[in-house]
Amino acid sequence: MAIKKKHFHRVSIGAIVALAGTALPRVVLCAEVEHAGDGIEEIIVSSTLQQSRADTVLPVNILAGEELREKLGATLGETLQNEIGVNIASFGPGVGAPIIRGQGSNRVQMLQSGIGNIDASAISPDHANSLEPALAERIEVVRGPSTLLYGNGAVGGVVNVIDNRIPTNQFNGINGLLESRYSSAADQQISVLKLEGGVSNFAWHVDGVYRESNDVEVNGFAINPASVGLGQDEFFQALLRSKGRIDNSSTQADSSTLGGSWLLDSGHIGLSVNRVDNEYGIPAGVPDEDGGGEEDVRIVMEQERADFELQIPLTGFLKEIRGRVGAVDYQHVEVESNGDVGTRVEQDGVEGRFTFHLNTPGNFEGVTGIQFSLREFLALGEEAFIPKTDIDSFALFTVHSLDRGALTHEFGIRGERQSLDQVNGACGEAETSWSGSASSVWRFREDTNLIVSLSHSQRMATVEELYSNIATNCGELAIAEMVEHAATQRLEVGNPRSVLEKSTNIELGLRKHLGNVTGEFNLFYNSIADYIYLFDSGLYNAGTEIARYLQEDAIFTGFEAELSVPLLRTGDHVSDITVFSDFVRARFDHAGNVPRIPALRAGLEYRHSHVNWQAKIRLAEVSDQNNHGVNETPTSGYTMLNFYADYHLQWPGQTALVFIKGTNLMDENIRHHASLLKDVAPVPGRSWEIGLRLEF
Repeated sequence: MAIKKKHFHRVSIGAIVALAGTALPRVVLCAEVEHAGDGIEEIIVSSTLQQSRADTVLPVNILAGEELREKLGATLGETLQNEIGVNIASFGPGVGAPIIRGQGSNRVQMLQSGIGNIDASAISPDHANSLEPALAERIEVVRGPSTLLYGNGAVGGVVNVIDNRIPTNQFNGINGLLESRYSSAADQQISVLKLEGGVSNFAWHVDGVYRESNDVEVNGFAINPASVGLGQDEFFQALLRSKGRIDNSSTQADSSTLGGSWLLDSGHIGLSVNRVDNEYGIPAGVPDEDGGGEEDVRIVMEQERADFELQIPLTGFLKEIRGRVGAVDYQHVEVESNGDVGTRVEQDGVEGRFTFHLNTPGNFEGVTGIQFSLREFLALGEEAFIPKTDIDSFALFTVHSLDRGALTHEFGIRGERQSLDQVNGACGEAETSWSGSASSVWRFREDTNLIVSLSHSQRMATVEELYSNIATNCGELAIAEMVEHAATQRLEVGNPRSVLEKSTNIELGLRKHLGNVTGEFNLFYNSIADYIYLFDSGLYNAGTEIARYLQEDAIFTGFEAELSVPLLRTGDHVSDITVFSDFVRARFDHAGNVPRIPALRAGLEYRHSHVNWQAKIRLAEVSDQNNHGVNETPTSGYTMLNFYADYHLQWPGQTALVFIKGTNLMDENIRHHASLLKDVAPVPGRSWEIGLRLEF
């Protein structure tokens, strides 16, 4: 298998070099090349009503086209970490989950073209997400709970990775993309291949990605010297071994897809199949008081997925039906340093979503839909601290919009019935949760609008929050029988008596979406009753800390701000500057702070572009995080300096782009406060990435 992966990588690079070598003599520099795509009205796919970016009530980030390729990282968290309101909860270089407004894991809904990806990433922070950003056509990040209609797990927001696996348009001839990039911090190599075409009313799609990297290089020590007791030799030796790199952080992954669709006059019916293989290391923890430590663990993951999608126009009361169903077979094994398989995790399931667009008067729009999910979670082996569980849900929802000239009102409601049942025990839970939202958009100028929204959502506890180290009779296991979660270095204890988590969010937003000066400013207040969180108790059993899932009322407040202003508009030269900042403050009602909340961030980005090239420099300042939770350590702030430049080469029917990207150019030792592994897996040191992309 490794030979085939290497072969794919070499073939793709060879194809790029060959194409470049034959095409470059015919290069004609084209004055029509644009980097920013200014003036294009974008439709928000993640909006149930399919609204434009100017009209939606949702605070949204959109990455598409060249901007997506520019910000592309190995994981979704790495790709999105520079968007306002979004941070990363890294768990080593192979795992990077996005955090939205201080919310992550079970409170951020991860979608593959509108439905869940059914992997194990939400169950544990050391499990990588199976979504592949390198194959995305666009990524939409909707902040806040206004997207509650996608599920009761969308309290923080939604990340929707939208691809073209099932084509929706016909192609003239064969279109394709070849891309290869190399990054110095971990000797990372990424190759991407995509081909699309069609015959008559049939369109097809083929793609593939290969990624490989060595251990990540860092400035200084990977292990935080402040986290270890230097008086003991084992601690000191572990610290010395971590100098300059993160041990066991190498990765290797590949993904391939085949899809096709039958195109109708105003719709389509299609199918796609995809396979993902991913192997990555989890950096070992800090040695314990007895001089021992967690062993290096490799996770070997594979997922097979099939998707069916339809969009069919109707007549009469219903105008259109859209639907997607995905079936997933996911599994991974956790391989210990001696080669033994310590734990096997499986999750198989089917999830579907159908929306019915109502045939309504011109100023009124309505959508009604259903969503269902049938999953089975299974963990076997020495780290199987969650029992085999069936997880089923069924939901009904409806969204409506009323346009009254300069004012647009939107309201929706969702009801969901979810059940979790231990397969081999009497412990089970079933709840009905309700969510609703109401928003108004006031377009007081053609290019500017004001948004006010109120939403309320309920969330049922997830399988790990309920059943971690819980016996089949719903009682807590004895301490001696509990299974340690090696990746988080904790004995995690669930709470089978958890009640519904209830979130009430108020938001005020100002958005200027057209013109030379653009930007947005959002204020939010989110009161969450019975907030579920993992509490580090400060108590230990045989050197392992006991952590319990508890519930307590919490309040999240914060803001997001971004403003882009032109500095120069002359001839073929364009310069502009963007300033940005975001902040979340999360406190419990009684006392103390919610753990693992990102700190205040602010910065600026300067961009200069010409007809066929552009250059950007971005400076971000992250403050110290001293508002930490109980038994949680503070995290030092840092300055992140990044650079990006590209150059277009264009000729009839084909385009080439060469680019260079530099990250952490000040080579700082950076630790993300939201990461459970911040003391052993910092951000990579200074890194340069070069790449070449061909489109035809």
